[in-house]
Amino acid sequence: MVKIDNMYMKTILTFFILLPLFCFSQKQGNIWYFGDHAGLDFNSGSPIPLTNGQTYSPDPNNSVIEGTSVISDSSGVLLFYTNGTKIWNKNHQEMPNGDGLLGNFSSTQSSLIVPQPNSSQYFYVFTTSDFYYQNLQYGLRYSIVDICLDGGLGDVIPNQKNILILDTVCEKLTAVQHSNGIDYWIIAHKYYSDAFYSYHLSSTGIVDTIISHVGSRHPLLSLPPNITGYAIGYLKASPNGQKLCCVSSNGYCIAEYFDFDKSTGVVSNCVNIQPDSIYNYYGVSFSADNSKLYIAGNMNDYNIYQYNLNAGNGNADSVKASRTPIAIQNNNYLALQLATDGKIYVARGNPSTYLGAIESPNNLGLNCNYVHNAVYLNGKTASFGLPNFIVSFDYENSDFKCLETRIEDENYNEKISISPNPFCLQTIIYTDKILKGATLTVFNTYGQQIKQIRNIFGQTITFQRDHLPSGLYFISIRQNNKVITTGKLIITD
Repeated sequence: MVKIDNMYMKTILTFFILLPLFCFSQKQGNIWYFGDHAGLDFNSGSPIPLTNGQTYSPDPNNSVIEGTSVISDSSGVLLFYTNGTKIWNKNHQEMPNGDGLLGNFSSTQSSLIVPQPNSSQYFYVFTTSDFYYQNLQYGLRYSIVDICLDGGLGDVIPNQKNILILDTVCEKLTAVQHSNGIDYWIIAHKYYSDAFYSYHLSSTGIVDTIISHVGSRHPLLSLPPNITGYAIGYLKASPNGQKLCCVSSNGYCIAEYFDFDKSTGVVSNCVNIQPDSIYNYYGVSFSADNSKLYIAGNMNDYNIYQYNLNAGNGNADSVKASRTPIAIQNNNYLALQLATDGKIYVARGNPSTYLGAIESPNNLGLNCNYVHNAVYLNGKTASFGLPNFIVSFDYENSDFKCLETRIEDENYNEKISISPNPFCLQTIIYTDKILKGATLTVFNTYGQQIKQIRNIFGQTITFQRDHLPSGLYFISIRQNNKVITTGKLIITD
């Protein structure tokens, strides 16, 4: 685990000053990328199509793109996004260490980006493998992105990539802010099991795991592991974090909702809303006011249904009886995603240049107003998936800039190269300038001086790791009381 505090660097010998700029609005979910190079920008209040996204299907025989995840800062500026396999930075370039994540573009909820609590610099990228291509073999994992790497564009920390949390999980992944208002619960479902796993993510990493055995076993039947299905379909939480809903498709299927305790991470009180096991459901969303639940059908029942969670004061039978079809278009309805504008957007299965939308999801029955061709994607297409976000967009990361500052306002004309970098035990630093009595100083990411090498002569410096822990470090070389060059070191285990 990485233990990192969000604090200011207060020394002039720091190479990166971390300047969090706080805004009052939460706009971390205002940029979406999904489908075949499709995207939306909600910063104006209404969705504006984006066509610069890099999400796509790498399989020429399969145009279906499912899970993605995106994160912006609190002013709505894109930071990065992923399909569970690759991570792209805000310039839509693949991060240098951002390929080879063990999720999959064909996993329902392939990924979820969660800021490290009390930090605006570090982000956990959780991933789930898929059934069709990977047979769930890679499980639930995380990688950590440091947004200050690669010149402020961000990159995966080398020794914090594809860290296994739980093997053989369904294609389901969601997050709820902890009741303390700082930490998060990361929630997944174990395959061949009735177990929900809730992981308590704090500023020091995952500090607790709560297992709740409740609801149906996934899958319902005892199947050999090479039978496709049952792991597919969304897991979503209500905006207030007090309810979960889980569906699965491709076979004898599941549609259930539960209570969730944001203090303890416990899932309880299963209510089965599956009317017939042959009906397949894929998408799930709650209304912004937590009063309505929507599920979307994609086989044998091509509808979107609304459930009134307040029916009969929440009585389970009354809620089930409130089931109302609000979209009947003989169409595959798949992902449902609540946006920052309060509407629920709908991916419509076979690749489409439009998204549907539930315009007023708080309203009862047909008054919720489903519109089939609500948003044109400017020629790009959506298929199964829409981006996965933290429930109700309860993000703690602020605006965050990694600004390279010049020590003593000097211009560093001398160049260095470092090889290997990253390294484990030692590396060689090469300089253009012949050094005469120079000093090399090493700083950690807090700007604290942690090592110094004096009286350096020549053009090569052998740098020994000694007892330094793995991580990112900054170096300066000073000669004649002036800093002549700077650089970065990455130490791995």
